[in-house]
Amino acid sequence: MAGELIIETPAPGVRVVVLNRPQARNALTLALHAELDAALQDFAQDDAVRAVVLTGAGDKAFSAGYDIHEMKQWDAATLADAQARREQWMWSLATHPKPLIGALNGAAHGGGAIMASALDIRVGSPACEFRFTAAAYGYANNSWQLAPVVGLAKAKEYLFTARRIDAEEALRSGLLNHCVAAGALLATALGIAAEIAAHPGAGVQATKQLLHDAIGDTYRNAYERENALMHGDLRPGPPSEIFKRFPPKSADAPPEEKRDVR
Repeated sequence: MAGELIIETPAPGVRVVVLNRPQARNALTLALHAELDAALQDFAQDDAVRAVVLTGAGDKAFSAGYDIHEMKQWDAATLADAQARREQWMWSLATHPKPLIGALNGAAHGGGAIMASALDIRVGSPACEFRFTAAAYGYANNSWQLAPVVGLAKAKEYLFTARRIDAEEALRSGLLNHCVAAGALLATALGIAAEIAAHPGAGVQATKQLLHDAIGDTYRNAYERENALMHGDLRPGPPSEIFKRFPPKSADAPPEEKRDVR
């Protein structure tokens, strides 16, 4: 039986990582997130890995975000511990030394949208959809990295409204580099990864670091300010309260309706 994280080597220098929870729209549990982080850290130390493609299983979602059904069971101490771990994991993803390419096969909501934003290149299908959901709960996230991707004005719009952003708009705004037919999605992402992997890794990785450094020395500071706010004035309450507006799961609802955005 396949695990919740599938790793493949389709071409020299290229790794494909699949979030394999299609029944849950590839929602991120703590265990899955930790497994993903461990795999990425292994890739960072492996000179044979020059590009990584990240995608989700199924045709509904790249990742619908953090698993709210797991979170509803947490007490305050568990939530605080999870929050600290997720902050480190997300920073590790955003600053990973190797090029990361997203093959976004569906919804990227909440934590999934933040994760997708952290990738270097994003290829989507027409089913791809972004939503940055924190404002809907009275919180804040992704302020530290979205503006360099889409520009300040668009970042404000997307973060303030928490609205859905379809594939066509995502392509126009820069959230997607390319939008291709669903059947060509993985092949397109793999083609880009293979092009990158054909070059000496040191130069590509140095270029990525230089591009990040050029954003300004406030990149980390902006991230820390957001985290400080989420630990202070916007500190989350019990998950059972945060997500009580979500409709209960219905036994006769189609799979994609059983879980809303995170």
